[in-house]
Amino acid sequence: MILKQVLPIFGAGALGYVGYRLGLTLVNARAGASKRVAELAGLDASKSAAAEGVDFGSEAHKTRLAFQRLGLNVAGWEGMAITLARVVSAVTIFLLLRILGMPPLTALLGLLAGPILVGGFLTDAWNGVQKDIEREIPLFLSGLSSTVQVTPNVLQAVEDEAQALRAGGPLQTWLLKVFLPRCQREGFEALEALTREAAALSSSLGIVVFLIGRMWQTGGAEWRKAFETAAGNLEGVLDARVLGQSIGTTAKGSVRLIAVITLGIIVMIVRTPALANVVQQPIVQIAYAAIVIAMVFGLQFMNKLIDEAF
Repeated sequence: MILKQVLPIFGAGALGYVGYRLGLTLVNARAGASKRVAELAGLDASKSAAAEGVDFGSEAHKTRLAFQRLGLNVAGWEGMAITLARVVSAVTIFLLLRILGMPPLTALLGLLAGPILVGGFLTDAWNGVQKDIEREIPLFLSGLSSTVQVTPNVLQAVEDEAQALRAGGPLQTWLLKVFLPRCQREGFEALEALTREAAALSSSLGIVVFLIGRMWQTGGAEWRKAFETAAGNLEGVLDARVLGQSIGTTAKGSVRLIAVITLGIIVMIVRTPALANVVQQPIVQIAYAAIVIAMVFGLQFMNKLIDEAF
């Protein structure tokens, strides 16, 4: 009896894994084919990739980062990837709820829960990027405070310290691909827009860009000393914030655990033979459906609340 109940779950999991691996293979094959076509046409592959670049922090960029966590490269078809993810997640949740024995009406709400969870997945991925930026800012500020004392060229100092950051990290990418090119191309006029853009990524990064901009515009030993003092204060604030973020991550895990336990209790009740007739009543199915939807919305709300708090 137990084997009959567990076997469909393992079967669904295996089918989902096979689908994931098949999708990954198709995506990689598509990327490889595009590269071969470019090479046959005599095009520079790096230039071809640059042509498909997107602005840092744009919706397309956020989508690419999220799917990279799954090992998928969705460059060039971000919208389709989101649509497919919503459909696959909705169908998967529906089938999983039915396999677990949930009533039909409750399982149908998986079609609504799937897109909600995909939205949460995209948001969590971008929040992770913002946290990575704030974790690296203290190291960047510490090095820059020392470098500007001996290097009169502020932009050169920023470039030197950016190169010392984690290769390919979000802070290094933004500094080298966005901040420095625009400053070198537009001069002081780029600072206002860059400060706003940096603040949208992270309030702390916005402060950093403002301080660098003032030091770059004003110059002199006094401003370099002022930058060192302000950077030291900001480092202390960010160290405390990073600690708070680690606590927030633990809190998120606790919220997910509570949701899983609650769902497990509901499944146990639904699969109890003595309550089989009661579970099939429409009012009971509606109640279960309301609980499942409340869990999904509550999980997303608590994650957002924790991210905003830290």
